[in-house]
Amino acid sequence: MSSFIDRVAESFSSTWRLLSDTTNFLSRARLLSAYDRDLKEMRDRLYRYRKDPEVQRQVRQRIVEIRRALRARGHDLRLGSRDITLEGFRHDDAMAEGFRRLVIGISADDVVSLAGDLNHQELAAQMERRLRQARSSGNVSFHYLWYRWRNQVLVLSGSASETAQQFEELKEYFEDNKELLLKKLSHL
Repeated sequence: MSSFIDRVAESFSSTWRLLSDTTNFLSRARLLSAYDRDLKEMRDRLYRYRKDPEVQRQVRQRIVEIRRALRARGHDLRLGSRDITLEGFRHDDAMAEGFRRLVIGISADDVVSLAGDLNHQELAAQMERRLRQARSSGNVSFHYLWYRWRNQVLVLSGSASETAQQFEELKEYFEDNKELLLKKLSHL
């Protein structure tokens, strides 16, 4: 009897987790409003019927259907529990807080990155050499940042090498491209 209860509790927990990850993804991708009513109804059903395995199965199936539809439209939901944020500027003492140096290059169709212990200018020079060797063409705007993971949130901050204007441009890009940035930087 206790193993049945354990399985129901595990299923309940994983369904809540899947719902939470899906909600996080939809919020980050700015699609939440289209699914908000459905998500609220699922949360309500999960809460009210938490001991009913059939309701758990039905809710889980609905979440899977939503996720399948999102994937069919080209969305990558593997990063559902993760998020990304911009937090102002930091100085070299950011390393004492666990931040590392990062340079990202944004072109019309891609985002590339290079992280390391070199200073930001040296990282950017390395990235430029790699882009030339790869024969990448097009205009690339570089951003000199600090990064660290705080729980499941990738925190990016401007560095002293990043001008205020560059950071404003990054903020504008960031607002419309959070999902892409998270996908491209999730390896950090």
